[in-house]
Amino acid sequence: MQKKHVRNQGAAPPPVAPASANITARANSGKRGLSFNDAGLTKNFNSGQVSWAYNWDSAHQGALPAGVNYFPMLFSAAPDHSTQWVANANAAIAAGSTHLLFINEPDLASQSNTSPADAAKQWMQFMQPLAGKATLVSPAITNGPPPAMGTGWMDQFLDECGKLGCTVDAIAAHIYDSATNVAYYQAYITDLGTKYNRPVLITEFGASGSVEQQQAFLQTMVPFLDGLASVSHYAWFMTAVGNLVNADASLTPLGQTYASA
Repeated sequence: MQKKHVRNQGAAPPPVAPASANITARANSGKRGLSFNDAGLTKNFNSGQVSWAYNWDSAHQGALPAGVNYFPMLFSAAPDHSTQWVANANAAIAAGSTHLLFINEPDLASQSNTSPADAAKQWMQFMQPLAGKATLVSPAITNGPPPAMGTGWMDQFLDECGKLGCTVDAIAAHIYDSATNVAYYQAYITDLGTKYNRPVLITEFGASGSVEQQQAFLQTMVPFLDGLASVSHYAWFMTAVGNLVNADASLTPLGQTYASA
């Protein structure tokens, strides 16, 4: 079962001409990735622009661009996700996946909605047996306010994990705010690396504002993330029609900026 993860995207921009084939990353750090529901919409990106992709699920239909690494996720411990997790995770590792992602936004009722204590127990059941086979990545927290959300939730999870012996190799986090508030993004993401002393994956980030404001935001944030040693991977939310791509999968102006900033 594929998790169709969506957020309110606002009005979609009109279709534009496809990006030229020679658009490549300014200096591909290997960190930039794609979040997607439909793999077919990723086809006009290439491994010179993005290195990895995920879809909030443990498997996907359709092809990703050649050379792009798929990171499977256990969205939640619900049976429709967890029953096939071990088989799908091992198959993904055998196919070259380097990272395994754990539950999505456990601190948000509309997502995996899981307490830190329950998440730690689920980690021991579903993730810990895979330790050493791939980089095991923590639940992906929101940037909501502590103590119930965000870093407050993560602190409690890691505390519970310390009691159980979890191997948490990296931290995943999401962040959303205004495209004009670049300083907040940079401080928040930097603090995650300092606080947890592990590689950080920003598996969702987005910024509200006009397309022009979002482009300006990415032109600053992409080089910042590429240069921040504590961040190992990041992915804009998301590869969807009216966001990074048009209906024919050609890149929108925002998609071109993300690919080349």
